[in-house]
Amino acid sequence: MHEILEKISKIAPSLPRAQKTIAEALMENPEAIERMTLAEISRESGTSEASIIRFCRELGFSGYTALKEAFVLANQNESSSEINIDKHDSMMDILNKLYKNNMEVLSETLAISENQYEKALTALLKAKSIHFFAVGDAYMAANLSYMKFKRIGVSCSAEQDIMLQMITASNLTKNDVAIAVSYEGRSKNVVDAIRIAKERGATTISVTRRHKSPLLDYTDIRLLVSAKDLTFGRDKITRRIADQFILEALYLGYESRMDSKAKERIKYTQLAINNNKI
Repeated sequence: MHEILEKISKIAPSLPRAQKTIAEALMENPEAIERMTLAEISRESGTSEASIIRFCRELGFSGYTALKEAFVLANQNESSSEINIDKHDSMMDILNKLYKNNMEVLSETLAISENQYEKALTALLKAKSIHFFAVGDAYMAANLSYMKFKRIGVSCSAEQDIMLQMITASNLTKNDVAIAVSYEGRSKNVVDAIRIAKERGATTISVTRRHKSPLLDYTDIRLLVSAKDLTFGRDKITRRIADQFILEALYLGYESRMDSKAKERIKYTQLAINNNKI
């Protein structure tokens, strides 16, 4: 399905307003097209049926039915290629399956063309301080990134306590950056923290999946990830790989642009870690 979405994202900027609205709706919720009629998607997107037909033809399809069938087929192909771990798999089988799945997720994440990586890095480089907001297993990815930025002398935080997250968000200014890590983008605590940060004037960045969510309503810079369900109970272990992939890239970009004094701080920090003294 990501190939169709990639094609939509490429042509979206040049489309008329009505067709652009349709493109944005499909990119935010691509699963909806499989269960919605032409009339229903027209009503949901607030556009005319004629505009939807024209949009389909811009993509190279004869009409809405052809586009819908393409989405259904793409989704079926993705579902059939999902990797499952069973009790008969050896550890080498599991490692190979995980490797393949993680590589697919990273490739699909890179294929999301609307991600504004340079804009995100520029915001971080200009920020007086950087603050991470996440809960649950997403907090592990956020905390690791926080530790790396902290190590190179950046003023930052990654509070695990919800109250401290709210306190941090409420004290941000236009000179700060708030980074949310939330796969679904629906965690109330994270959404509230980013909403508060945005209200205080901070630049907000969200690492989340491509679909409509409350988190994106308060996000200045979207960094969208791809992830597939690998385990029973929708335990998307690969989503953290995608999250960390983006956060690590931002860290490396930040570090590479630091001046000589900042690089000296890295040197002394590492000496302190290695020898427990400077």
